[in-house]
Amino acid sequence: MASKRAPGTPGRRDGGVQTWTATVAAELRRIGHEVDVRGAGMAAPTGRYDLGIFANAGHTSALRRFCEASVLVCHGIVPDESPAGWRGPVAFTSEEVRAHWGLQGPVIRQPVDLDFWSPARRPKRRNLIRYANRGGLEWLPHVAHSLSLPFVHVRNATPVQARDMLREAACVLASGRCAVEAMACGAPVVICDDRHYQGPLLASALVGMARNYSGRGGEVPTVENVKAAVVLATSLGSDWRGHAELHHDVQRIVPQLLAEAGPCSTC
Repeated sequence: MASKRAPGTPGRRDGGVQTWTATVAAELRRIGHEVDVRGAGMAAPTGRYDLGIFANAGHTSALRRFCEASVLVCHGIVPDESPAGWRGPVAFTSEEVRAHWGLQGPVIRQPVDLDFWSPARRPKRRNLIRYANRGGLEWLPHVAHSLSLPFVHVRNATPVQARDMLREAACVLASGRCAVEAMACGAPVVICDDRHYQGPLLASALVGMARNYSGRGGEVPTVENVKAAVVLATSLGSDWRGHAELHHDVQRIVPQLLAEAGPCSTC
C-alpha cells in the first residue's frame, strides 16, 4: 500500500488517507495477507508485490513497476488526489469525488472497523461534539449553549480517546472518515466543516451528500442553520450505526478492493 505519507509518519498528523490506509492494512493482515505500507519518500522496495493499492498517484505511481496488479483509490478533490496519468483501475470514495474528476470507476466507500468503532452498551448522550483536527467555526460553543449541551472539540485524540467521546455524544459535527466513525458509534451526525482549501460545508441530509460526507456542496454553516441541523439530526431517531454497517464495514470493502484490482495470484 502506498500513499504520499505513511500512517504514523513522525512529526505529522495522520489525515484521512493515512487512517484509511491503516484500516485497510489491518483488515488485509487479519485475513492472512502480508502487507507493506509505504510513503512516497521511502526507499524503493527490493522485491515484488502481488498487488499494489495506491493513493496520491502523483507521488506514488513510480512504485507500480514493483506490482503485478494495482488499483488507485481516489479519496478527494484536492490536487494530491488527481488520477491524471494513472493507467489502470481507479476506484473513488464517493460519487462526488468521481464526478469531480470526470472519470468512470466503482465507488468503494470509506471503510471502518466496526468492532472497534462501536456504541457503548448504555450510552449517555450528553455532549455536542466537533470531531475534527482543524480549527474554524469558533461560534460552535454558542450553538451548544443555546441547546443546553456541553461543547467538546475532539482533536488530536488517540482512536480510543475519540471513540470514548463519540459514545457520549448527543450529536457530532464532522466530515469525512470522522463522520463515519461517529455514525459507527451510534451518534447522530451533522456534516459540518470548514477547510481553508475547500471552503465551508454544511449538509444535514446524508442522502444529499451521496454518502461522501465531505465533498463540496451543501450550505455555508451559520449559527442558525447548524442549530437547526443539530435539532433535526437528534430528532430523527435514525439508525446511525445501521447506516455505517450497511455502507462502511471494512470486512465488506476490502474484498471489493481486491476484486477491483483484477487478476492477482494471492487475492
